[in-house]
Amino acid sequence: MSGYLEAARDVLGRYYWAPFLAMRGTLTIWSCLTSPFLRETEREVGEVSELFVHPIRALRPVKITGPWKLGPHGFLYDKGMCLLFQGSNERLKHTAKGHEALYDINVSLIDEYTKVMLTHKDHPNLIIDLTDFQHMENYEVETDPKGNEYCHVGERESKWISAVLEKDVRLMFSPVKTLSGEDMIIQSLDPVHIIGESSLVAFSKEAGWDVEMERFRPNIVSVGHEAYADEGWQEIKIGDTIMEFDHRTTRCLITNVNFDGVRTSDTMDTLRKHRPKCEKTKKPLFGSYFSVKQTGSVKPGDKIVLVKSRVA
Repeated sequence: MSGYLEAARDVLGRYYWAPFLAMRGTLTIWSCLTSPFLRETEREVGEVSELFVHPIRALRPVKITGPWKLGPHGFLYDKGMCLLFQGSNERLKHTAKGHEALYDINVSLIDEYTKVMLTHKDHPNLIIDLTDFQHMENYEVETDPKGNEYCHVGERESKWISAVLEKDVRLMFSPVKTLSGEDMIIQSLDPVHIIGESSLVAFSKEAGWDVEMERFRPNIVSVGHEAYADEGWQEIKIGDTIMEFDHRTTRCLITNVNFDGVRTSDTMDTLRKHRPKCEKTKKPLFGSYFSVKQTGSVKPGDKIVLVKSRVA
């Protein structure tokens, strides 16, 4: 009998790990069998109420009423052009802070969305042909201090905006290496910006006045959900597109100015008081940016389907 005990002790001593391996294998199999049933169920959580693109960053947006192409880096033409102010360490200005005269420029897309038209009460209209950017041999690539590559749109266009601002400025676009839309040689500088209409309503109550959505410059205004519910989306489907949460939107003092140039300190003060802050910059957060997982098109009225929620 002692011989059997010795043999059993010897086997257990050599293969003590076998029961644990068997248990791990059982758990793996169980996980594979049950995981499809434990995944979050896709569900409709809202609808696209309004859709905007910003052909020139820091200027007024263009409201889109029909289907609009969503490329791998954002909406077609969105934020593909920006302003470079001379005498400021060649730093690209991405907002209108300190240059509110930019709000006097109206922006529209014409000729089947192939051209941008800028209008100003004191200057003749300026038309920028977006198809010109497809001929990259006509442009010289420049690099800013941060290593970003840009091309000068042209002297005519830059002089027009310089005359409006009464400052020397250059209008730039991002070259072919990254595309906003499959057939547009221009880069979107940000992914898709989404804000819920109910979130703005809740924020307006906290502010004590009706805050305009335009102060926050979204691409998509969503409806049909509770306030700030949009901040909990990790992955969503809209139309035939799929988007994934990228980062929260930090806010600056430009939110104190609307597109009519009316300035108030209440917006930023309320943001600082009631909204969570970015751990790194300590700036208040309002809205979310989403990167593009699957390209396609989006239009007002499209349903928003939640694929996966985000853990804060």
